[in-house]
Amino acid sequence: MIQQFTKSQDEKMTYKFVKKKTFYPFPVWEFNLPAGHSCPYAKDCKIMVDKETGKFKILGKKFRCYAAGSERFPAVRNMRWNNFESMKNGEKIIIPKEATHIRIHASGDFYSQEYFDKWLKVCRENPEVKFWAFTKSIQFWVNRLNDIPENFILQASKGSIQDNLIEEYNLKFAEVFPNKEEAFASGLPIDIDDTLAMSGTQSFALVDNYSKPKSQEVKHEKQNRKTSSSKGI
Repeated sequence: MIQQFTKSQDEKMTYKFVKKKTFYPFPVWEFNLPAGHSCPYAKDCKIMVDKETGKFKILGKKFRCYAAGSERFPAVRNMRWNNFESMKNGEKIIIPKEATHIRIHASGDFYSQEYFDKWLKVCRENPEVKFWAFTKSIQFWVNRLNDIPENFILQASKGSIQDNLIEEYNLKFAEVFPNKEEAFASGLPIDIDDTLAMSGTQSFALVDNYSKPKSQEVKHEKQNRKTSSSKGI
């Protein structure tokens, strides 16, 4: 279930957060931008969806951007583009009052240093809220390595044209694998609900969304994680 958040028209806020009650281990608010169009450094998964027609332009050769799939629906496209335009027009970001956990960009990315810095300010102003983001705009992060608030967790999303910066600066990263077997073989823990993404410094694996296990298998993997944790593994 998705709940939308806006402020009154008097405050002239044209963007929206959405509250997701599925996928995550608890309700999470998301702020999304159009996939591809706001991702200047994406490579392996890049897809751009036409704002008007919804036609897909597939640029990435390795994976399909899962977030782009929702943009076949005009309402989703409109919301994400409204968010994009409002940010480029300099609107102040005001988070939902009841938000405790916010994922910045389940779709889209930091498209400029100014925009990245804008979110840093929001995180500092809301120290009681946990923020996290995946990004292929790694240079913007590197430029502010000493200025990241404790309540903001970043992970470099492998598959960008800036992947070389991950090893150079020893950054936390997330790497997508085409199936569960290859993800296990990588030796990285697998994140299935953003639990690893929203905290800590441990890099992790993700399974390509288009080949994810069915819900029962996901439930089984969650149980395995709990069992391993209780055994101290």
